Parts: sequence; structure tokens; C-alpha cells
Amino acid sequence: MIPKKQINESKHILIKSDKESLAQASALYSYFLTQHKKVSLYADAIDRRFSFLPWIDKVRTNVPASADLEINSNIEIIVLYTFLQESDVKINAKMATALYAGFLKRYKNFISDDVDGTVFAALSQLITLGAEHKQCVKHLCKEVPLSMIRLKALLFKTLLLKENAKIACVSISNADLLASGASMEDALDAAAELLNVVHVQEVHLVKSDENNKIIKIIKDV
Repeated sequence: MIPKKQINESKHILIKSDKESLAQASALYSYFLTQHKKVSLYADAIDRRFSFLPWIDKVRTNVPASADLEINSNIEIIVLYTFLQESDVKINAKMATALYAGFLKRYKNFISDDVDGTVFAALSQLITLGAEHKQCVKHLCKEVPLSMIRLKALLFKTLLLKENAKIACVSISNADLLASGASMEDALDAAAELLNVVHVQEVHLVKSDENNKIIKIIKDV
């Protein structure tokens, strides 16, 4: 919950974010500016895909001592959108774009089973308010780094299907990550795509250079 009373009383608000909630952080930054507050944005990491969002260039790696209120941006995007709507906040184009990007990430490019009419109604409203749909899609859905393509080539060639193709097993090693230039987080994202294979309900990501230890089980939920 966003503490409206504390926001009204504060002079300097610090938004603490991570790479998973940069869209929410961007929307909050705009919102606090409309409340005529001094705002700082801290993030422990930046997902380059979100670098197009407003205010991301304001991200700092140190916490300002003068901040008298700290807000964590790890808020469900639909909760944040509802809060802004119910608070009669005038959502400008920058906020709308950030919120739209947050919905796009949260609902997996809108193919998640969690998507319902409420989500699409919110998206329609955000586009009306100036959300840059094409820009969000370009950066979050279409621009794939070469490192990810290389990683998928290495990862998918190890694919084994088990238990009547219900379980997909793929393996990765530190050497593969180094060769591709990708991260373990990228490997998890790539492995999760195998849930789209017919019959697959579960993906096992194995570390081949650690005695084939299963490091993650990804389920179709």
C-alpha cells in the first residue's frame, strides 16, 4: 500500500527499485513530481530493456541521506494503476507509458493466463492517456540481444524430453554463459520458453558443470 499521508508530509522521497520493478519506479517518479516533491530513484540493477522509460537516467547507486520517506517500487502493477485511478491522479503520457510497460512485463506480453478483461480495460485507458504502445513493444518484445540468441542455440541443443514429453530438461554451464555473453537469469528466461512446447508442463534447468545438478524447476502454472 502507498502511504498517502506520509507522502503528503514528506519533503524528499526515495524510490527503491530493482530491475524487476523499473516500470513501477518510473511511474512513481512522475507521480511524486506531480505532487511537487523532491524525488530520488535508487536501483540495485538496471534491465537495459527498460532504458527507454522516463526518468531511468535519474537512477543513482547511492542512497541520499536527506530522504525522509522510502517507497519500494515492488508493487503489483494493477495495484499501482488502481491506486492512481482511485486517487484521481491525472495520469500523463510518461506515467501511462511506464504503467503500460509494467503491464507488458507482468503479463508476459499479454499471453499470461492471468490476463482478463480488467487488464485490457486498463491498457485501453492507458493508450488513450498517451501510452507509447509501439515503443514498449519494440523495446520489451522485439529487441533481443545477440547474447540471448547465442545462449538459446547452446541451451536448446541439449533439450531432452522425459515422462511422455511432460518434462523438458536442458543444461547450461559457466562456459556456455561465457561463450554467449549471457547471464544465468537469461538462461532461466530462455528455459521458460520451453513451456510453450506441446505437452511440456515442467522445465528442468541443469548445471552440467556441477554434476548435472538441477538449479531450477520451472512449472506451467
